[in-house]
Amino acid sequence: MIKVVDKLMKLVEQLVTALFAVSVILVVCQVFWRYVLGDPITWSSQISRALFCWMVYLGIPCLFHNNVLMSFDLLQNRLPDKAHTWLTVFFRLLGLFFCGFWFYFSYLLCVSPTSVGKFFPGAIPVIQQLPKNALYVAQPVCCVLLFLVQTAQIIELVRHVKGEKEVKA
Repeated sequence: MIKVVDKLMKLVEQLVTALFAVSVILVVCQVFWRYVLGDPITWSSQISRALFCWMVYLGIPCLFHNNVLMSFDLLQNRLPDKAHTWLTVFFRLLGLFFCGFWFYFSYLLCVSPTSVGKFFPGAIPVIQQLPKNALYVAQPVCCVLLFLVQTAQIIELVRHVKGEKEVKA
């Protein structure tokens, strides 16, 4: 499972990079058209906002996967190795609980009457046909990816405690 999650997260990182590149191109085009040509593109800011939301929600599991998190670990680092690892497993289990909680409520948002059948306002028909759920579904996707990442990390940490494998710091 750990190798599958690693490959999946590598694809997600590439997707986030591509979304970032498209977003930057759209913003640069918007600035050029608005200030140089004097004819702003009306839909580019809406698409950029949607891409930014997807980048953030897909970036969260990437941060967890690469262990690039901020934490106050002064006390935790003073614990013996096994206690430190089990405390980390406990925090990851809390994270799994949070993922389930977040998934449930983000799913409710996706299927709520305020979002079902609603579309992005836009000046061109393609934008007007994008449902708002295309933006809201980023949250449940993030939850599923985060659940997979944290489950793989728990498996890796438990293997470390059993002495089977060295854990990624």
